[in-house]
Amino acid sequence: MKIEELIVQLASTAGPVRPLPRPSVRLTRWTAGVIPLIALSVMVIGPREDVAAAIRQPTFIVLALVTFATALFAAASAFVLSVPGAKRASISRTTALTAGSAWAFVLMVRLIEGGDPARRLLVLPIHLLCVVEIAGLGFVPGWALFAMLRRAAPLRQAWSGALAALAAAALGAAATQVLCPLDDPAHHLVEHLLPVILLAAAGTIAGRRAFDWLRRRPNPFP
Repeated sequence: MKIEELIVQLASTAGPVRPLPRPSVRLTRWTAGVIPLIALSVMVIGPREDVAAAIRQPTFIVLALVTFATALFAAASAFVLSVPGAKRASISRTTALTAGSAWAFVLMVRLIEGGDPARRLLVLPIHLLCVVEIAGLGFVPGWALFAMLRRAAPLRQAWSGALAALAAAALGAAATQVLCPLDDPAHHLVEHLLPVILLAAAGTIAGRRAFDWLRRRPNPFP
């Protein structure tokens, strides 16, 4: 196909382009849409029986804040990263990873303070319900976030997918903290934080498949 023919073909198939809002606007829309849904889901499932007493504990509050901050910063970073050539993309990505590291740090400090951390991790009973709740509560926010990012056609598919999955899973973990009656840091490390990390890693694969829009476009050159 000649260049002139390609230009004519592209011009004839081009439609009106609607510019996407700024990342901050898209983040606000995503947050405003998924937070009420998450809150409603928690109410339907039923919070832990001692939730009134738990939310007055400083450790519970700090853990909830760093978990929610991880979700919020990861989503913000994903939106920024979806803008090609964004100057603050690396800074935003570092902020998200720092928030996630703070979450892990809080749990590790609490585990060490309790004494004998290795034994507590080894004898920890498995509660798969928390993993299911994290994945289930994060599914719709994750689907919405992937859909919003796909409209921007991000170029860094793996990073965008990982951050989107991290945001959704961390949001699910923040909600699960209100449902889960266990405050043991060993439990939170293995069955709250670890599933979030694994889901974020899986997001790299999902990102390549969902955002690899250039490779799926038909090649105009024979």
